[in-house]
Amino acid sequence: MKKIFIFFSLTVFFYNAFAQQKKNIACITNTELIGVWQLGSGTTGSGLNQNFRFMIDGTFVLNLYSEGDDARYLTALKGRYRLVNDELYFTIISRILVDGKITLGDPGLTSSLFQFSSDAKQKEVKEFSPKEIPDPCIITVISRTKVKFNNQIYYKIK
Repeated sequence: MKKIFIFFSLTVFFYNAFAQQKKNIACITNTELIGVWQLGSGTTGSGLNQNFRFMIDGTFVLNLYSEGDDARYLTALKGRYRLVNDELYFTIISRILVDGKITLGDPGLTSSLFQFSSDAKQKEVKEFSPKEIPDPCIITVISRTKVKFNNQIYYKIK
């Protein structure tokens, strides 16, 4: 009898704990999503790292950046987004590419071994027949200024 009571008590305890945890999970609203969200840090320093810019009209820009990447060819993605509860759906409309001569990076200015020359040009390439990506990006709200987009933490920049 004592074992049944303990089993029942633990079952009720875990059910309530997980039910309470689920109630506390908040979804971000469209209004809260609008703005600039930077990967990994809420501090901008001398410039932004990789970041999303969500606009009020349902469009976004993902500016790609990584200090360790040399001569990154793809620098940004542009498109539309759709927010449904904690799921974010993307349609890529275009990509921003860099085209130009590759040179050695100046060790006094960059940590990259290679970089594009100063005369390199950015060009926007439209996607042929853009379609919404069927798999959503799951948003986990940590705080109103810190969220997880799938497994990456982003901070809202003010």
